[in-house]
Amino acid sequence: MDLRRDPMAGAAEIVSKVIETAVTMGRPAVTTVGRMLVEPNYPAIVPKRVLFMVDARHPDPAALNELFRRHEAVFDEVGGRRHLTVRWEIAMNHPPCPADPTTVRLLEEAARTAGVPACTMHSGAGHDAQMMANAAKMAMIFVQSKDGRSHTPDEFTALDHCVAGIQILATVLQRLAY
Repeated sequence: MDLRRDPMAGAAEIVSKVIETAVTMGRPAVTTVGRMLVEPNYPAIVPKRVLFMVDARHPDPAALNELFRRHEAVFDEVGGRRHLTVRWEIAMNHPPCPADPTTVRLLEEAARTAGVPACTMHSGAGHDAQMMANAAKMAMIFVQSKDGRSHTPDEFTALDHCVAGIQILATVLQRLAY
């Protein structure tokens, strides 16, 4: 084992450490590794190469840069110690886009008035709202998905949750219009 240069073992360690980095930084930092390509992809063969994507988010630009810096330090440390060539590129880096605080307060108030349990949260995901924020005040309403699963074929939102989201939206639109 000590003679192997195993990129899968290095990738596994990197994945674990970058997720732990976000946990250590605390909310609202998040890191996800959701895609991995192993070549060759066979049980008894040490891979030649492992490709994976790290999605790291934080609403504060300085904290996001720190999260990136810590992740890159993990890449360097694990690669160096395991004698692996580790390369990375930043495929996407959109600056955080805060929602309009007044609109958020209106949404929170509408949920409270309707008796709908709600929490304010950071999304971080790429949404059309990021582009719209350049032209107008922006906020988003998220409705509960079964088991917290979203952006997957397994996503499912119960009709009553959809209706609650629509009611909150209608209430806020009416308040903004009148």
